[in-house]
Amino acid sequence: MRDRLRVVSAELPPRPDEPGNAPPKRRAVTLSTPPGPATAAAALAEACALFDAVRASNWRWPDPSAVPAVGDAERLAPVGLERLKNQLQSAVMGEKVSPSTWQRMYAPFLARLIAVAGEQQWADAAELLTAVLRQWEPNSRARQMAHDRIRQAWRLAGWPWPSEAALMRGNGKAAADPEGVRPFTDPEIQELRSRLQRSRKLTPADLVAWDLLICFGLRPVELQGLNLLQVDGQLVAQVTRQKRSSKGSSGARQVPAVPPDGWPNDCFELMARWKLHGVPAGMVAARSPGEVLAQQLARLKVSKPLSIGLPAELTPYGLRHGFALRLAQQLGLHVRESAALMGHSPQVHLQTYGRRLDQPGLLAKVRQLQTQS
Repeated sequence: MRDRLRVVSAELPPRPDEPGNAPPKRRAVTLSTPPGPATAAAALAEACALFDAVRASNWRWPDPSAVPAVGDAERLAPVGLERLKNQLQSAVMGEKVSPSTWQRMYAPFLARLIAVAGEQQWADAAELLTAVLRQWEPNSRARQMAHDRIRQAWRLAGWPWPSEAALMRGNGKAAADPEGVRPFTDPEIQELRSRLQRSRKLTPADLVAWDLLICFGLRPVELQGLNLLQVDGQLVAQVTRQKRSSKGSSGARQVPAVPPDGWPNDCFELMARWKLHGVPAGMVAARSPGEVLAQQLARLKVSKPLSIGLPAELTPYGLRHGFALRLAQQLGLHVRESAALMGHSPQVHLQTYGRRLDQPGLLAKVRQLQTQS
């Protein structure tokens, strides 16, 4: 039954809402153990216990009225919420949520909920949830995550979700840059590369990794399984890492090098350096190569500038954004062609880069109309 396991049998007794003399028929009961290889033994044990109870005629259907009442303050206490957190962990852990995902995407928000619940005695769920969600900035992604994870626990318990808490989720768009994404400019890329070469902590393999992001517009995670080819004298990156999200998925693709203005076509002998140094094994093996690159960039930002500063808002993804703008502004590729090279759909490409791509043309059109008038 979707992501739940059920026991279906004609031996199950009539439900409470059925007459006692109801004819035998196949009925189903949902197990509390979630599906998945890690919980197969627990699910089998629960099914066997259910079988033994039915055979002994002492099994009863779960009582829906056993859920605590809305006004019950005990369920809002840390002990009750800790028990609910453990129930949610048992329900989602398995095929869909790994232990590391639980620690990153669930545990911090539920821990904050339990901590706030322990500050005083809460008689109203709306007051508790409002106080918890105020721990994060309005319209931030963190508040959205907190709202969604805590609501997931509320649904598991069968408790109604207060409208006051729903209004606090926000849409996450308040902090968006009105000009669109923040790309690395060509001078900033050159400054970054100069700092990489001067760094005593980073290796030639680290420089190779950053040059790959610059020249091919890769997502940091696509350094995993990457291969570099020479096709008709042109550098081509063969991406094998697949990305899946709610917006779609991207498969393997080949991306030709499009270096910044002023760079040599061989991207400073990138193929030879790739064969000699490769990319850092620790970075590729990390759960998130982007986090490793972000830590390196944070240290590079505070190092002594050689020509210009590196703004605080720049991220490793800014190199991918710069690549996307080079495809459109320097090569003049169509949105569909650019999206194919970057491994996403034209719709996502327009949503991400539309403001940056449209603004120069709009300004030029206004100047032309003003001149004509």
